[in-house]
Amino acid sequence: MVQVIGEIGGTSSRWAVLAGGTVSIWPMKGDRWPGFNPLSGDGGGFSKAIGDLFSNAQPEALTAVEVHIYGAGCGSEERKQRMAQAMALVWPKAQVEVDTDLMGAAIGLCGKSPGMVLILGTGMNAGHYDGHRLHRPMPSLGYLLGDEASGADIGRHLLQDAFYGRIPVEVHARIFGESGPVLSEVLARIHQAPHPARELAACTALLAPHLDEHYVQDLIQGRFHALAELLMLFFTPEQLEHVHATGSVAYGFREILADCLLDRGMTLTVVEPDPLPGLVRHHQQQAL
Repeated sequence: MVQVIGEIGGTSSRWAVLAGGTVSIWPMKGDRWPGFNPLSGDGGGFSKAIGDLFSNAQPEALTAVEVHIYGAGCGSEERKQRMAQAMALVWPKAQVEVDTDLMGAAIGLCGKSPGMVLILGTGMNAGHYDGHRLHRPMPSLGYLLGDEASGADIGRHLLQDAFYGRIPVEVHARIFGESGPVLSEVLARIHQAPHPARELAACTALLAPHLDEHYVQDLIQGRFHALAELLMLFFTPEQLEHVHATGSVAYGFREILADCLLDRGMTLTVVEPDPLPGLVRHHQQQAL
């Protein structure tokens, strides 16, 4: 029996194919497969792209009888249905199950243990997992109104500081080069992009080589502290005691994140670039 597990974000996706006791992970390192958010994305275009990619990479995956999807933007039944419909275009005969990306993170990082679950990538999401169910009292506002400490949020603040002249001159040159960024070009690129949050988050990646700079440390710490204070508004100290985090920002800046959370009494117990390995283990156990 072939099973497919999809971890689908708004801008990219990762997949595991379980077949005959073997596990294949896609995309390969260095590649990117498209993502899809049912709140605003094109399900038909996404489905065609994924179908074509599997046809070339591992045609066996298209024979799956079970497809388990954990997707961004799947917090309502209507959006789960949109995701399921998109997946049915790729796997018309399979049993397709859809849940949220946060539930995928909870299962993949926590297993059956309780804990605070935090996604920090292009966007941000958080909830408390009791070992069976997710509790999400904090609203998800998206990159325009919220997503504190996400790649889009940090990137936005970095660009603000650049254009307001709040970055030391030498540090500015190290991050952006001698001639960048150009305001008109940045605004055009963000406003015209199909995924504006991705464009903002791309700026956050510029900070990684400069973590020894005080400005960079202060910027990232400031956004992580803002996130920690927000979490304290919606969750109890007991719920926040052990934090399980995933996503490119959480993993890439994990030492800073751990320190900022610890300042508020939270321990970063687990941090992974993505929850897919844990999801594979979970579904392998379910199949036994």
